[in-house]
Amino acid sequence: LKPLQLTANISPALSSPPLRPSPPMVADGGSSSAPIAMPAEMIPEEVARHFGTDLSRGLTHAQAAETLQRDGPNELEKQAKPTLIMLFIMQLTGFVIMLLIAAAIASIVVNATGPKKDEPLSYTTGIAILVIVFINAGIAAWTEAKAGDALEALTKMTQATIYVIRDGQEVRVDVPTVVRGDLVVLGTGDVVPADLRLCDADDVKVSEMALTGEPEDVAKTWKIKARKEGETEKLTPEN
Repeated sequence: LKPLQLTANISPALSSPPLRPSPPMVADGGSSSAPIAMPAEMIPEEVARHFGTDLSRGLTHAQAAETLQRDGPNELEKQAKPTLIMLFIMQLTGFVIMLLIAAAIASIVVNATGPKKDEPLSYTTGIAILVIVFINAGIAAWTEAKAGDALEALTKMTQATIYVIRDGQEVRVDVPTVVRGDLVVLGTGDVVPADLRLCDADDVKVSEMALTGEPEDVAKTWKIKARKEGETEKLTPEN
């Protein structure tokens, strides 16, 4: 999925972990339990305390580095890159390639059990097929490996960046280095880099087309609407 696109005025927001469908419960006296408020249900000051940050100065560089070291980068988990040997083996699993290998082996077996089994030239057809198949698989594996390296390099060159407030200063950082508790400054056209909790917003709208297919921009607000028992919860915010 593509990141959400911001289409309105500048707005600071706190990065936070993904929201769960229902709040967790904690034991209270061994016989009762009470829900823990999630970031979306807290006022901005409570969210800031929850993540150990400051609404005006943000995290310190030391806090951000420590959190990044503990939680890892702000990106989806990537699959391990296949090795050249693995790519070579994968090239040999194609249907046509397997037919050619079977035909080559059959040719060698037939000649080995026939009247010309002592003649080396009788095995040339099967050996030639195997050599051509292995050369073709090697070239294809090498080409695919080089294409993967080029794509990875291109991805690093086009790394998205975002403004955050750290030590009271607005700095531009790579999106993977955004951590929990960061005070993110969003402007018109910016890509939302993580799960965020708005702490101040003015006529903010977000394009969620890549996520929900909704063609119209969706309004967002930092205000919290109190839940009423039995009332259906709206997915859109109250302005």
